[in-house]
Amino acid sequence: MKNSKIVLLLMLSVAGIVKVNAQQGLTKVEVNYSAAFPTSSFKDLISDGSFRGIDLKIIHNINDKIAVGLTTGFQDFYQKYPRAVYKLNDGSDVSAVVSNSVQTVPLLATFHYNFGPQQRLQPFVGAGVGGDIVLYRQYLGEFGSSKNSFAFQAQPRIGLYFPFREGGTTGLTLSGYYNIIPFKYNGTTNLNSFGVSLGISFPTRNY
Repeated sequence: MKNSKIVLLLMLSVAGIVKVNAQQGLTKVEVNYSAAFPTSSFKDLISDGSFRGIDLKIIHNINDKIAVGLTTGFQDFYQKYPRAVYKLNDGSDVSAVVSNSVQTVPLLATFHYNFGPQQRLQPFVGAGVGGDIVLYRQYLGEFGSSKNSFAFQAQPRIGLYFPFREGGTTGLTLSGYYNIIPFKYNGTTNLNSFGVSLGISFPTRNY
């Protein structure tokens, strides 16, 4: 009877170790729909939120709490302002409709920390650092200006991961983030925004 108890305890210990390390060495893909809302001087350029975004991550779990990877995606900002009188660079005035368009494509090295890898609802924090391909267009009636550039970007993030089953490697991810993108052109000093994303996270191979 004593030996049976010892065997049972050993089995439970092994099961616990396996469960704790279930995520270690696991590579996952995360695909999210994202919505973003301009802040700071970006809001002077485009005040409307963008509901045209996608967020794609490849994350490798170093252990059950720490993961590193790469993030990319696309966010499309656009706004048209009513007709008004604007002053041109030569000092003349023009009555026109203004359209502003900005697309951002992040290329970030990403870090995630999971606070509760064995919980049913798992809170996490993350950060991304790298660059952003910026496509800027402004149309003032028949007059247009544009600038394409590669800008620095930092992206702190906080969120929740909900596996479809207990201990599972596939589930839903909900997060909020803040984009920090310095960008100087036509009076704009940055393209900062906050956003939310919702998507699915799954391993690159079956477990």
